[in-house]
Amino acid sequence: MKFAAAAATDQGRVRTNNEDAFLVDDKRALFAVADGMGGHRGGEVASHTAVEALRAAVASGSALNDAIERANTAVLSRAAGDEELTGMGTTLTAVIPIGGRQLLVGHVGDSRAYLLREGTLQRVTDDHSLVEELVREGRLTPEQADAHPQRAIITRALGIDDEVDVDVYTLDVEPGDRVLLCSDGLTTMLRERDVERLLRTEREPQHAADALVDAANASGGEDNITVVVVDVLEVDPPAPPDPTALLVDGEGRPEEAASPQPAPEPPAPARSKRSRLRTVRGALLVLVPLLLIIGVAAGILGWYARSSYFVGADNNEVVIFKGVPGGVLGWNPTIDRRTGIRVADLPQLERDRVETNSTRGSLATADAFVTRLAGATTTTTVPRTTTTRPRTATTRPRTTTTRPRTTTTRPRLAP
Repeated sequence: MKFAAAAATDQGRVRTNNEDAFLVDDKRALFAVADGMGGHRGGEVASHTAVEALRAAVASGSALNDAIERANTAVLSRAAGDEELTGMGTTLTAVIPIGGRQLLVGHVGDSRAYLLREGTLQRVTDDHSLVEELVREGRLTPEQADAHPQRAIITRALGIDDEVDVDVYTLDVEPGDRVLLCSDGLTTMLRERDVERLLRTEREPQHAADALVDAANASGGEDNITVVVVDVLEVDPPAPPDPTALLVDGEGRPEEAASPQPAPEPPAPARSKRSRLRTVRGALLVLVPLLLIIGVAAGILGWYARSSYFVGADNNEVVIFKGVPGGVLGWNPTIDRRTGIRVADLPQLERDRVETNSTRGSLATADAFVTRLAGATTTTTVPRTTTTRPRTATTRPRTTTTRPRTTTTRPRLAP
């Protein structure tokens, strides 16, 4: 198989250091993204340790899931030698070809893998996070998950336990497909429709990677942002025909052998009994405190709904709403302020962000976004109001007084 790949990373506009790491190994067609955690320098050390251990394990011949397990061991070993690194961990999402038209995706944590085919974006991986598990169980809607106070809690990572469960996905690809690996610093800032549009619009992998990072920063850049864009240029040709496919029957005539059945897709790695026990234990560890969290969450969500703001549209006007999109627990959003900015005057990307209510947070965040929108409008027209005072012509009637002239004729006396 043949690929063209590029990557971009940035610490964002809030964090003071970058705890993300990525791997682009063109020689082995191995690509990965890791998002570290642990504070201070722990997260940065964890993510870089994981990708380097992954590279070394694959180079030595390990299968992808085994290589990720070895990366888990490497992170644990690195933390054991330094008290400042105790408790560090990292996500890891990696992809590698396995021949023919197939890629293998290995995944732990809440970084993600996507496939863009014919302009349509498909998500490949499932997040190992508390809110995503609640969404999959039907306890939260995707909109509620976006505003959940525990949305940053992940339930699986490298460097936490001696053993780690690795999700493995088999992905059929064809020339023209584009694969995206990214940390959650991208997906928490951009809607999937915006990610899809940028991947579809930018032809070159490096331009696409840079555009995604720039867009996430423009949306607030609240976390480190890392993306790897992989274009599938060629796939391996089909296997050559089997020379034993034609046999000779008893009369010397060639007959076709039974058609070979296509090889089944590689099954997902079987989960061992110990792995299942760990899963049950992990579920109990989550469910017990979850019962307490649910009780507290209702009050927290109510408070959050009335102290949050987002930018949206009302009658083609950009407005600041108080609350969360769609409402929560009966608290529906209300209009806090009208801006006078017409949605139709905005660039397409900003218009989409307004119409999808993608800018959320504090009132200061909403004000900053509206200020930027005011400078980004394509046409700003300030209506000029001309008030014409009617001129009243007052014609004063002219009065003409004619005094009667009196003529007195004296009688003339006869002599």
